Order: sequence, then C-alpha cells, then structure tokens
Amino acid sequence: MAHARCLLEPQVEAAAAARRVKDDITLLRKRIAEGRLTRDRAGCERADDAFHQSIAQVARNPLLIAFLRHYSSARCRAVWQREWDRTYRRVGVEEFTRVHDDHHEQVGDAIAAGDGTAAHHAMAHHLEAVSIDMGVLSSMPSR
Repeated sequence: MAHARCLLEPQVEAAAAARRVKDDITLLRKRIAEGRLTRDRAGCERADDAFHQSIAQVARNPLLIAFLRHYSSARCRAVWQREWDRTYRRVGVEEFTRVHDDHHEQVGDAIAAGDGTAAHHAMAHHLEAVSIDMGVLSSMPSR
C-alpha cells in the first residue's frame, strides 16, 4: 500500500495544484491547522486522513478520490493501527506531529501557489519520510 501511495499520491497533489480554486485553498489551510491542534495519536491520524482526502477532492478526479478512500479504509485495519501507534511513540508525539504538519504545510503552500511540480516533490518527500519512520523504506540515500 505504501509503495502504491508513493507512486500515485504525488500525482494527486500535482493535479490539485492545477485545479485548485480559492475555496480549496481555504479548506487545505483549515485541515493543516486542525492537524497542528492535535495532541494524540488518534487525533493526528484523523487529521492526516482528512488532509489527504481533501487534496483528492481538490484534484477533482474520481479515480484518485477512490484510491485515497481505499487507502483511508486500509488505515482502519489493526496492522496499520499498530504500526502507526508504534511509530508515533518511537519518534515522539511532538516531533512526529510537528514534522508531519510541516510537511503538510509545504504541500498546501505548493498547491495554493498552483505549483504542481513543487506539490509533487513536497508530497513525495513527505511520503518518503513517513515510510522511513514506519520502517517501510530504508533511510539509505538515493542515488
């Protein structure tokens, strides 16, 4: 699932940057602010899911929306929940939340600017960092 997400989701951000309107930017900023207000694992995960789902809505592509919905339902499974909880505790609540939210803000800023390339790169960086934190990807430098 993480691999598919890394392949597809940066494209969702690029599409969102091309299709966003003023109300979309307001929604994304709201989702980012909600993420910054969370103080526990469950709240962080809900805010994260809402942010990613909102970007899919901004992209206005039914297939991309369906993919993110499928991914969202997979997050409810026990295996994912255990790994998310383990990662959240290992990295540390404040550190994980701050870095996560900073990444979301970078994605949101790129979408707001209509910069699809920057949005793509920001999401790819975010997903790589999360994958490394969760142990899905090694932290070896890319060539």
